[in-house]
Order: sequence, then C-alpha cells, then structure tokens
Amino acid sequence: MREKSKRIHKFAALVLGFALISACLAAGAGAAQDVFVNGEALPFDLGEAWAVGSGGAAQLGADEVWALTGSGMQQLGGGQAAAGDPEHLAVTGSYELDYDKIRVGLDYNPGRDYANLENAVGSGYSFGYYDSNREFHELAYTSETRITMAPDLNVSVPGGSVGCYHVLMPDSYGSFDAAQAAASAYSDGFPAWYDGTYRVLRGSYTTAAAAQSAAAQQGGSCYTASNRCVTVTRTSDARILFEFDGGASLSLAVEPRGGSAETWFSGYRYRGGFEYQRRDGAAKLTVINVVGIEDYVKGVLPHEMSPGWPAEALKAQAVCARTYAASHFNGYQSSYGFDVTNDTYSQVYRGTSGADESTDAAVDATAGVYITYAGELIDAMYYSSNGGGSESSENVMYSALPYLRGKLDPYEAAAGVQNSFSSWRRSLTAQSVTDALNAAGYQLGTVTGIETSPSESGNVIGITFRDASGRSVSLEKSACYNFVTARLGLYSIRFEVDASADGFVFSGSGWGHSVGMSQYGANAMASVYGFTYDQIISFYYTGVALSRGV
Repeated sequence: MREKSKRIHKFAALVLGFALISACLAAGAGAAQDVFVNGEALPFDLGEAWAVGSGGAAQLGADEVWALTGSGMQQLGGGQAAAGDPEHLAVTGSYELDYDKIRVGLDYNPGRDYANLENAVGSGYSFGYYDSNREFHELAYTSETRITMAPDLNVSVPGGSVGCYHVLMPDSYGSFDAAQAAASAYSDGFPAWYDGTYRVLRGSYTTAAAAQSAAAQQGGSCYTASNRCVTVTRTSDARILFEFDGGASLSLAVEPRGGSAETWFSGYRYRGGFEYQRRDGAAKLTVINVVGIEDYVKGVLPHEMSPGWPAEALKAQAVCARTYAASHFNGYQSSYGFDVTNDTYSQVYRGTSGADESTDAAVDATAGVYITYAGELIDAMYYSSNGGGSESSENVMYSALPYLRGKLDPYEAAAGVQNSFSSWRRSLTAQSVTDALNAAGYQLGTVTGIETSPSESGNVIGITFRDASGRSVSLEKSACYNFVTARLGLYSIRFEVDASADGFVFSGSGWGHSVGMSQYGANAMASVYGFTYDQIISFYYTGVALSRGV
C-alpha cells in the first residue's frame, strides 16, 4: 500500500525474456523519494534508472513521468495525464432515476416458441402485468412451481400440445377467485383475463370446427383470443392454467411468489419477474426480466469482471454497470420493448448465476451510486484493456463527449502478467487485406502499403491503404475502428504495421474500443497502486462526479 506521509510510489516490473520493463510514476519535483520495484527499494535515484522496452532503452528522469505502452516506454507530457494521484470523488448530490427496475431482454430475436419457468426459491407464481412505472399488478396466481408460457396458437410444449380454440362459457366474473372456482367445475376448465374481464373456458382444440362441436354440446361458444394472447400451462402435462390477453397495451407478467424468490429460466437463476410480449402479434415470445437495479448489477458484475479481482476494481465496475444501465432506460423500447440486452450489445447478465460474496459485496458497498457529468448520467463505457492509452469518444464511435477523453494510461501495464492481450500480433497477407477492403465496398488493387495516423494518446485513428497503381483508401475515426476490428480482426486500435514477405504484420496491445474505463487498468490501479474505486473512476472519466440515485 502507499504510505502518503512518505510519498512512497509503487512500481511494477515484469521480466519478459531478457528485457526489464517498468511502469514508473514520478513524484513532484524537489522531494526525495523511495522507489520500490516488486517490493524492493531501488539502491539508486530514480534519475539514474533505465528501462528497456520494445522501442529501446530510456533513462527515467527524476522529475519525469513514464508509462509502458505497446510501443515501449513513453514519456507522458502535453497535459495528457494528470500529475500525482487521481483525485478522490465523494458522493455528492442526488440524481432522480426514471425507474427503480430495469427491463432486460433475455430472448428477443427472434424469440421463443414457448418459455419455461421453475421456482428455484419460492412457492408458485402470480400472473398480471407491469404498468408504465414498472409496478406489478396481480390478476391471478398458481401454486404450480413449473409452468410454461406460449403464444395462444396451436403449439407443442413440454408435456403435450396446446390448441388455440376453446369453448368460452357465457358468464363473466369480477375476480380471479370467482373465475377459478367456476372453472374448477369442469375437468378441462381454466380461467382467463381478456381486456379487463375474467372469463372461464374449456378445452384445447386445434380447429374451430372441433371447438364449435364441443360448444354445441357444452352450451358455450367457439373462441380464440387475439394475436396478443399468451397461454400459461403446467409444464408436466400441458394443462392450461390461465390465459392473458391485454391487447396491444399490456403484456403478460409473471412473478414468483414467496420471499427472496429466484426462478430458473434457460439454465440460469433470476430474481425479479418476467414479461412475455407478442410484439406486433408475433408467433414467438419476447422474454424480458424485470428486476431491481441493484439485483441487476449483481447479475452483471461477475460476468464483466472476475470475482477474484481486487475489491476496489469490482466496486468501480459495479458503479459503471449501474450507471450504464440507468442511462439506457428504454434503449431498445421501440424495437423490442426493453432497456438493455443480456449480452455484449449492452452488458453480460446472467441473473444470480456466477455471483459470489466478493461481487455482491462490491455492489452493496456502492449501492445507489451513479456517475454523473453536469448533473446527468454519463454513458459509462468500459472495455478490457487499452494497451497504454484510452481514446476520445469521437475518434471511435460517435460524437465528442466531454467525459470520454483519451489519455495515456500509466497504470494498466502493471497488470500485464494477467492480461493475455497486453501484447499481440496478427499477420495478414496483402490479398486478405485487399479482400477485406473490397468486401467493405472500397475498390482497390492488391494492397502494397499501409500508413497509420495516431491520436494524441497513441491509438490509430486513421489508416491509409495503397496499391501498386498509386490509388489509396483512407479511413478515419469510427470508420477506421470498425474496419480494423471487424474486417481485419485486430483486437484494438493500438498497433503498429510492418511489411512482411507476403503481406503485413500488425503488432499491438489492448483489447476493446478503449473508450472509458480499462478493466485491467482498474485492476492495476487497485492491486498495485492501492487506489480506491472513486479514484479509478475519476481517472478514466474526465470531470465527473458521483451522485446518489433516488
């Protein structure tokens, strides 16, 4: 740990082959200082120290700041990195959240023919709907612990087949209990809620003719609900338990009954409830988990950062995940009816699966804390590693955001032993590069040369390809990032290019888009330098504050 009274700074050293590579930070000029490498004090002044990187040897001046990057040792200058420790951020003020629950798309493209639920902890289920504030309204319930939801179609489900034609009995009811009691008089009866009214139906038929024949004998009428209706069956034998048709405005919601309930869905355990949408009358179900934000973050953290990592790094990741989620309320509303996906398009989320004491503790320790800029939630982007420098948002994916500013990163290299992408190489033939350009719509002959343009923090934000006839294609910023990662398969935009016998060799470092927080950087800042989660956040996000969500 750092002893601030003595101004002791830590340094990490790695032996790679015969090269000693150090990531060094210097204290302010004038004061004597002890410098430690792997826990041992250097027997000489920092000004006498040398480091060897891929770019050659460099003497480290006592009043200079150096960082290890994919290109070797680089001196930090030009205001790109703040001198001294990153500042602490206290939690000040508050931010009014739109909701206290988040809607996570679990299965949405194209959706499911049916969806099973099983109580992991709990005693049956409640059926109803969520209002515009995401509050659950119960309409019905069951003590069954294994249920299946399916569109009201002719469909095969676990336990059998279900037909979409029924016999609708003539009476309506004012409560679920009354409808349930009436339905229990028939061996094949079940209650339903259609547009605000409880009804009783019998049977399950695959054709209208069969339902009409049964209705003629039973005194009801042939009925099939709208293309928004969802049927709930008992998983074991496909017996219908309940039907819900709320038209285009309401979708079936299911919540487990019992305290601290958890539900199995598709191999994972989830807290909260579930919503089943037939968007635009689709024949498949969109499955959505509606869950409290803190429980959601507990389901994200172990899948975005290793539970074994330092507590302060986990806390920083928890705050980023929470902020990202709340800043994306209704992010997929128009297309799929939810806020965020459960995969890398948003954040990886697997309910309670994978969580442990360390990740839950990090979420609890930062509960309700969000990152804000000028009083608004930020887009808390993060990635695996930057290889020595983060990047400004407008140089990678969209317009400039004042809190997503690129800078040299003097900390991340200290986690290089753990990071398999701290350095990488990819060899491509000239023809494969040419084919990638042509597939992307750029017309060029066989590529003979590649030139790159770096940003102030050392990332490639411009790339030019030339062929033998002198023609060229130049890509900048987001076009450059998209091409080199998606088309050329490079892991990051921090690389150099060298010609080879049959093409080009790309030598780089880092993995991801490099905008926002480096996860390996957070690891190093916590484990090697002893920084707290708020310092990690203040380093990677420029000019931000921490606010309490209400």
